[in-house]
Amino acid sequence: MIYVVQKYRQKISKRFYTIFYRFKFLGIIKCENKSSIEKRFSIKTFNFKNSKLKVYLKRRACIQHDVIIQGSGELEIGENSFIGSFSTIGVNSKIVIGKNVMIAQNVSIRDSDHRFDDPSTPMIQQGIVTGDVIIENNVWIGYGAVITKGVTVRRGSIIAANAVVTKDVPENAIMGGVPARILKYRNE
Repeated sequence: MIYVVQKYRQKISKRFYTIFYRFKFLGIIKCENKSSIEKRFSIKTFNFKNSKLKVYLKRRACIQHDVIIQGSGELEIGENSFIGSFSTIGVNSKIVIGKNVMIAQNVSIRDSDHRFDDPSTPMIQQGIVTGDVIIENNVWIGYGAVITKGVTVRRGSIIAANAVVTKDVPENAIMGGVPARILKYRNE
């Protein structure tokens, strides 16, 4: 009986927070049927070139508690995918997360870097360089992984915990390390 009551409270809590954040960030977040946002969710908009941050949650997409989304670009979270607790998504261009993607806790996905080409100018004044990040369907990204700008993670791939992905990931590859490299393929 206690388990049933806890499940019911969780369901009500998710529904409440989803509605709350949709109104709080009206014009930024669009949610399809049965998508959810958990408590202590944060959005920090940047205003580069007057662009506005947009977040699209497809059907049954979930943003777990304590997630931060920041930037001025577009984030799309595919059907039946989730972003784990304490993760940070920095989107100044575009990040697309496909269907059935599992993103564990403390993951960082960023589609931009600070410029640093001119040593005579402070880096904070040099602006940013962006590159879209695409995470295709059926991908698992492990705890604490980092996905950097311009990377495409192909379908069926696994990114090991604490890996730093700086290059495209082939289909069904298992990547790990800093920087991440192919450890093996799922079909081997």
